[in-house]
Amino acid sequence: MHPIEPTVTELTDDQVPRPLATHLASRLRELRARRGFTQDQVAKRLGCHESAVSRWESGSRFPTGEDLVALADLFEVSADDLLGRIRQYTAMGSALVDMRLLEKLAAATTTEEFDRVIAENEEQAIWLPVPDGAAVMPVAEAMRWARKVADKHKGSTFVDRLFRPRG
Repeated sequence: MHPIEPTVTELTDDQVPRPLATHLASRLRELRARRGFTQDQVAKRLGCHESAVSRWESGSRFPTGEDLVALADLFEVSADDLLGRIRQYTAMGSALVDMRLLEKLAAATTTEEFDRVIAENEEQAIWLPVPDGAAVMPVAEAMRWARKVADKHKGSTFVDRLFRPRG
């Protein structure tokens, strides 16, 4: 008696789930829902067809580089975030800018209103220079790395400088 060969269904390249496309699809659905946008609203803001947004969100198609940047701008996240990168490396000469605070200050119509916004955010800087080699990452990961380094040098009088979160 011969063993029965199992039937194998070959998937085409279009049918094989790709982890990057799957992550992007999920992230786009999440961000669109969070903003309360329809797929049609996203498409109109990007200047593309609603079916393109639908295919991106299903993971069956991947946006072009230009569309990826436009999506990141629309949802106010980085392209790295859309693609699932936890660490986002900064370019030389970068600054971390609190855009919402800067926009509040720009919208102030009087010096009194400007001063009130500053007073309400006295611990927050509008911008901070980012040193070369810096990376933006989730707070939990930053704390884990800082704790690992601090534990190695517990006797240092400067170890507390690793733990100065702002705002």
